Amino acid sequence: MTVFWSVVALLLGGALLMLLPPLWRSRAAAEPVTRGAANLAVYRDQWREAEQDLGQGLLAPDQIEPVREDIQRRWLEDAAAPATPALAPALPAAPRAARRSAIALGLLLPLASVLTYLALGEPGSLVPVAPPAAPAPGEARHSLTPEQIQARVAALSERLKAEPGNAEGWVMLGRSYVVLGRYRDAATAWRRAADLLPANATLLADLADVSAMAQGKRLAGEPARLIQQALDADPRHVKALALAGSAAFEARDPAAARGYWERVLALVPPDSDIARSVQGSIAQATRLEAALSAAASPASPAPATVAGAIGGEVSLSPALAARVAAGDTLFVFARAAEGPRMPLAIVRRPVGEWPAAFTLDDSMAMAPNLKLSGFAQVVVSARISRSGNATPQPGDLIGQSAPVAPGVQGLRIAIDAVQP
Repeated sequence: MTVFWSVVALLLGGALLMLLPPLWRSRAAAEPVTRGAANLAVYRDQWREAEQDLGQGLLAPDQIEPVREDIQRRWLEDAAAPATPALAPALPAAPRAARRSAIALGLLLPLASVLTYLALGEPGSLVPVAPPAAPAPGEARHSLTPEQIQARVAALSERLKAEPGNAEGWVMLGRSYVVLGRYRDAATAWRRAADLLPANATLLADLADVSAMAQGKRLAGEPARLIQQALDADPRHVKALALAGSAAFEARDPAAARGYWERVLALVPPDSDIARSVQGSIAQATRLEAALSAAASPASPAPATVAGAIGGEVSLSPALAARVAAGDTLFVFARAAEGPRMPLAIVRRPVGEWPAAFTLDDSMAMAPNLKLSGFAQVVVSARISRSGNATPQPGDLIGQSAPVAPGVQGLRIAIDAVQP
């Protein structure tokens, strides 16, 4: 605010410096116009007129001399008289009026300028406004209400009707629909984007994922075709390879699934979450391959079964189905019914078709001295995590079994509760 008023003062000062000096400067110092000086001018005019009359023949040469003498005499008489100003009463008033105008202007101009701004301007805009406080961590994601998100998505959808060639807009609209759980609408938006951005592996993989969600998390059909298109565009695309492995596993082709997932392991950091998840999936594919091989050769000796292995299926309660999104992670793990809380065995995989089969055995032990077969009773739990974090988070979907003995098969676990 101080800077603003300083600038105003400088501008007003400049304006007054241009206006006041001409008014303030007194004209009294100028030479007064005396009556003699005024008469002299009259005499000069009369003499010029006499000369013109002489030249035009209106005045005889012998008459010009008396005229000159008469003019000279009258001029000498005026020159001998005291010099008195011809306009003496009027001159003093002019400087006084000009100075009064200068004083009035010097006072009224700044006052009128300030009062006009206070009446018509916005003085409040000069007050510094404190910057808004930064949102707390995690708060920014929830700054918009569902109604506001719906309104923005609707506005974007309307805009794209007038801009059908806006590929980025269709991609953004599809992501917005995924956030809202509207997978069919998301698939429709991303199909429009894929038409505008052909051979985009990331877009094709995302479209395959959301298309699977729209048809009950099944990758068969259109999702599988889209996955292949993504791999044709980029054979090293991690998400496309992971989805291809899931599609092969769903089709009960564990060898192909393992092959896709091993290609993923070669592309990601070995200590990353995705690497650990893929390793668990590869272990499942290996077990399924062994089981299918054994079923195809009944005369051959039964494959060695890991001691204490637990097998079964995890189902999802229909009441919670809407809370599961593409990219969520399913954890299935066993803990001792009485004893340490560390998991004895754990399987991690992306959510897919329900029910989800699982097997837990000693090869998945978290510590060498804590194996599944070493406890008489265990509790098997299932958890769906949106964050992909192995540590339980509020909002995770959970379910667990009653205490069972290691080695049980056909165990069924229903995910039907929410982590408080």
